[in-house]
Amino acid sequence: MRALEKWFEPTVIVGMLSAIILLVFADVVARFAFSTSIAVANELARFCFVYMIYFGVSYAIRERRHMRVTVLLDMMPAMARRWVFALSELIFLIYSVVVCWLGVVITQKAFGWGKILSSTEWPLGFLYMAIVFSGALSSLRLLQSLWRTLVDGDTRLGPQTDI
Repeated sequence: MRALEKWFEPTVIVGMLSAIILLVFADVVARFAFSTSIAVANELARFCFVYMIYFGVSYAIRERRHMRVTVLLDMMPAMARRWVFALSELIFLIYSVVVCWLGVVITQKAFGWGKILSSTEWPLGFLYMAIVFSGALSSLRLLQSLWRTLVDGDTRLGPQTDI
């Protein structure tokens, strides 16, 4: 379980990036060598790119590498820093839960519209499911961060070393 927790996002991100590189390379070779295009290559590459970016969000949260302004946090004493850090993580958690919920709503609507992607003929909802996955995984990662902050007092920014 620890290996899954540690390597899930990086594996998905690297897999998606590898797929993008292979798909775009194959399409370029097909265009220049055979004067044709691989119809699904661009669409699948875009699909992989969207999922890679959204999984990157949760990975950045896990590693505490997401964007934040820490000037005031750095000037605070340790106890105040802990509570302000926890408050900021809680606000981000609420935001992630809302994003996940709205992702569910948008995904349901997209499946209801019956629109499909042109080359793969997949329902458009599969593309929007990236929002749901990202919101849920980000919420989980923020809960872990809140736990580390409140229980262990860990307010370090940057990668965690205990996993």
